[in-house]
Amino acid sequence: MPGCHNGAILSSVLPGFLLPRKAAPAAILAPAPGVRSRRFQGKPSEPIPVTAPRPDILFIVLDAARAENFSLYGYERRTTPHLERLAESLAWYENCTSAATWTLPSTASLFTGTYNSHHRLVMDGDRLAEDYASLPEILQSAGYSTSKVTSVVPYVSDFSGLDRGFAFNWEPPPPRWRTLLKRVRGSAPPQAQADCSSMERIDHDLSVEAEAQLHARSSLRGKLSFYASGFYDDGGAACFRRVRELWREPHDAPRFVYMHLQETHGEYRPPHRYRKRFVPRELHKKSFAAINQRPNPHAVGLVDMTEEDFEVLRGLYDGAIAYMDEQLGALLDDLASQPGWDDTLVIITADHGDCVGRHGVLGHQFVCYEELLRIPWIVKWPRSVGILGAQSQLIQNVDLLPTLCGLLGLERPAQVESIDYLREQREFAYAELLKPFGVTAVKQGLHELAPHYNRAVLAVRSQRYKWHTFSNHQRDELYDLHSDPLEEQNLMGYGSKFQLDAEARSLEAAMEAWKPRWKSAADDIEARVFSGESAAVSSDVEAKLRALGYLD
Repeated sequence: MPGCHNGAILSSVLPGFLLPRKAAPAAILAPAPGVRSRRFQGKPSEPIPVTAPRPDILFIVLDAARAENFSLYGYERRTTPHLERLAESLAWYENCTSAATWTLPSTASLFTGTYNSHHRLVMDGDRLAEDYASLPEILQSAGYSTSKVTSVVPYVSDFSGLDRGFAFNWEPPPPRWRTLLKRVRGSAPPQAQADCSSMERIDHDLSVEAEAQLHARSSLRGKLSFYASGFYDDGGAACFRRVRELWREPHDAPRFVYMHLQETHGEYRPPHRYRKRFVPRELHKKSFAAINQRPNPHAVGLVDMTEEDFEVLRGLYDGAIAYMDEQLGALLDDLASQPGWDDTLVIITADHGDCVGRHGVLGHQFVCYEELLRIPWIVKWPRSVGILGAQSQLIQNVDLLPTLCGLLGLERPAQVESIDYLREQREFAYAELLKPFGVTAVKQGLHELAPHYNRAVLAVRSQRYKWHTFSNHQRDELYDLHSDPLEEQNLMGYGSKFQLDAEARSLEAAMEAWKPRWKSAADDIEARVFSGESAAVSSDVEAKLRALGYLD
């Protein structure tokens, strides 16, 4: 069963600093030079003093929102003015790396404190093994009321087992524009209906008549979808309203509320007032609805896209981030007026980023570059913690569970292979892409149309460098993130005379130590994919996956 793995076996191959520990060595407790963070002494099991016995916790995930497009992080377009307005009460972590490039494995790492090659939730249908303790379960056992408020997110549900421990689950009804589009889709020929949401036809067995009607319906559906969605979002506004209601309800127990919002996920369809805000004026007359937003057809060469197309998509993406910033600002202003706010913990982050054309990729699969892995991590700490402003230390979303356990004085689960970043310093960050193509894509032959993407990827970074290695014969890549943050100059490329310094050699050693577990997991999952193994998917989950573009 996916996820059933022995932590004792894994401990034999893990770098020492990632192993669960009862006390952190003094060398780890010392902050790295230049890190502007409060220094904490003591064992990780000792709680940092907080005013409330247990602080309320609000955890907000903006799906696919990369840090570099937040003006709070220095982006040239002012996409997050409301977060900037609130900045004096926030801490934001400039070097937070996601453990994965898409929602299912990233959220599993977030909730369990383990990496993909440990929990193995990397394919549709994978479920969290019963012997894993997840964050909602741990908080529920500690006396928290636990609520999940999500929009169009099939992965944080019974489908994956990641909903374990949530006593209250809520999601808004489907947007009205989706109901309208179902009627348009339903009038297509039966053969075409199954692929109506694809921008390009993969199934070559459609009849000529069905093919013609498919493209006509797809074009009409795409235009209707793009226009109608400007009046309704993907449920985000309703989710924010629901959280406000939850926060006003009388309560005796401390609250943990998890929000997962889809507005920043492709396809990018921000409200009309945000659609042209960041798109260059000279491109305003371009048909936004006609631009392909499906990753697979682009990846396999069935759709050509120009730099102007990607410039429009980047503008729409920025508009979606700005819309979420508006909603976040209003929510935080509202909650700040309510009792207990000073002692409330709020974390705003993303599960992963998005390429939006960088490195020639659309969406968030195939690669492990910074546009996919560097995520925002914005925290309003309880006032007694006292951390404010920009923080430069290296952290990961997988560090959430042990950090909360330390903050609340809870025992860290034995499975955890990450750190409490309030007390420990991370030397390296790890990200794994174990499955570039899923069962459906392999059945369609997409892996043969894009063989250069048909490999697993391991990325390991330090404060300065980032190393990529691949499961095929592709040359390793090494980047200096200080001088080359966009990862454009491979220091391991042909003709390079770069000599590894001490930090780069240390990074190489960490990567080599991690490779056996990554390669073993990638081989196992590749065998599953090519055997055609897949779980039954309900019609409701299938509709959500298709809406997110995962069933092209």
